[in-house]
Amino acid sequence: MDLIIVLGSLLIFAILIFSGVPIPFGFLASTIFFAVFQGIDFSFLLPVGFTNLNAVTLLSMPFFIATGYIVSGGSIAKRLIDFVNVMVGRLPGGLGVVAVIVSAIFGAISGAAASSVIAIGTIMIPEMEKHGYPRGYSAALISSAAVLSTMIPPSLAMIMYAFVTEQSVAACFLSTIGPAILLSVFFSVANIVMVRNMTSVQVNPKRPFDQQMKLVSVKFREAFGALLLPVIILGGIYGGIMTPTEAASASVVYSVILGVVIYREMTVRQASFLLRSSVSSTGTMMLMTFFAAILSRAYAMEQIPQLVAEYMLGITQNKVLLLLLINIFLIFVGMVVDMLSGILLVTPLLYPIILELGIDPIHFAAIIGTNLGMGMMTPPMAGILYIGAKTGGVTIDKMMKPTMILILFCSIPVILVTTYWPDLSLFLPRLMGFVK
Repeated sequence: MDLIIVLGSLLIFAILIFSGVPIPFGFLASTIFFAVFQGIDFSFLLPVGFTNLNAVTLLSMPFFIATGYIVSGGSIAKRLIDFVNVMVGRLPGGLGVVAVIVSAIFGAISGAAASSVIAIGTIMIPEMEKHGYPRGYSAALISSAAVLSTMIPPSLAMIMYAFVTEQSVAACFLSTIGPAILLSVFFSVANIVMVRNMTSVQVNPKRPFDQQMKLVSVKFREAFGALLLPVIILGGIYGGIMTPTEAASASVVYSVILGVVIYREMTVRQASFLLRSSVSSTGTMMLMTFFAAILSRAYAMEQIPQLVAEYMLGITQNKVLLLLLINIFLIFVGMVVDMLSGILLVTPLLYPIILELGIDPIHFAAIIGTNLGMGMMTPPMAGILYIGAKTGGVTIDKMMKPTMILILFCSIPVILVTTYWPDLSLFLPRLMGFVK
């Protein structure tokens, strides 16, 4: 009976999300349904939400969100694109490779996929169209590559996972770097293969070696300040100089100075507006976390995670098959909710199972990150595709074929490799001493 009530609460959540109800209120309705039918005193659960919001882990998120807004509103993305374009733009399908690489670099700055699509797509889609790329293809590639922003640290998704599972934020950051690099390579290769059939696509003209080196030097100097931002964030964290929260706050200050003082391409008023805008996103995220924490505690009080674990382990004891079932479940969740909501929703349910299977929680961070990341590209929700379609001025149907190819030949293989080859995600955490 308990599992039926859980399924009912999850069904209510899904129906409300599909109906356009804001996600925090979806969590609230699901919690009320579960508490009423399980006979839980809802007033007892409310303090849990406030207690969870006091977690130190969450302090870095508002600052990383603010950094993403500042970077998206300035010229940092254009400088990164110009530099990478000079380096690899002459390859067949070079501009597509540029989009993938810059998305990865941008992820090391903002940690959010939506910011990546808007900042990079606004510049790259018209440029790719000039070089003969179909607009729908360009929007699909950039939207798909934006998933890298959720995997390259500082990843907001990994901060949320660390919060839910009480793991090290730095270790979770490192866990998705290997899968992200592999996915970047797969996206780049797939792009080159697909572009071969596009006769209209042009490459950058060849330049004499001395002119090329001079141009590389110029573009590197222009992009140096932007390239220094991920160095400050990640170097500060892994060099032991700053905590993730201190690195996040430093990134806000640096990005404002970079846009207003150094590049002088942003006014103080513009920076202030972007910072105020980031507060709205932070508020939504905190409200969602508040209600999700209450729902998670309600599940824990009724031992729902243990019941789910017993049910799945009762299906089969085969670790390979159980991991496959978990992947299918995560992909389904990613198809209907955004990444942060998915982590808040399913991690408490699946965590006892992965511990029972002997899977390292840091390895599971990479598994859940790659699965829910692909879910952002997969209909029916496919939130990142809708943002890409709006940014590129195209309809979703023109993006679907290349997106499905990227999912089939890039995302799914990376998910399987990440799941069944733990060293891909655990090598760096072990190297840094986070995992034995």
